[in-house]
Amino acid sequence: MPMYYEISVAATSSASAGSQSTSSHMKLLTGTGFAAWVKGVYAGARSGTAGGGQIKVITAATAQSSSGTTTAPSDRNPNFPTATTSGMTATTCSQLATLRVSIGAAQTGGMGGWVAIEPDASIALLGGGGANGNLEISSNFNAASIPVDITCEFSEQ
Repeated sequence: MPMYYEISVAATSSASAGSQSTSSHMKLLTGTGFAAWVKGVYAGARSGTAGGGQIKVITAATAQSSSGTTTAPSDRNPNFPTATTSGMTATTCSQLATLRVSIGAAQTGGMGGWVAIEPDASIALLGGGGANGNLEISSNFNAASIPVDITCEFSEQ
């Protein structure tokens, strides 16, 4: 049976209007022995400036460093064991990346999101956190320094 987890972070978009954030708001690295499947990513921004932005979900072609601030996943069921996939914030964005999902979000509020419509539509991350076991989430808004809350849901089995 799959075990479900989530990581939620509060982040701020780039200080340069219309620029891709240079540090990822969230990075997932899988643990040894367990793969992870990303089931959904949600974002909500808060600003008095009208405009839009995008939340970018990418996987990288090379093994990523585990530098950054560790963010522990929360389990959806209190009987689940601790997740082996770890979350980090404030890490440098990957240069050799594949865009998996682009999510639109309004700067003035409201929620943007993506959900895998069936299990095989999930973004699969192999165990071990290397080239096929990492995922990053960053943003690009048309105004500078937009506060945004991001949640990523995933399962392990």
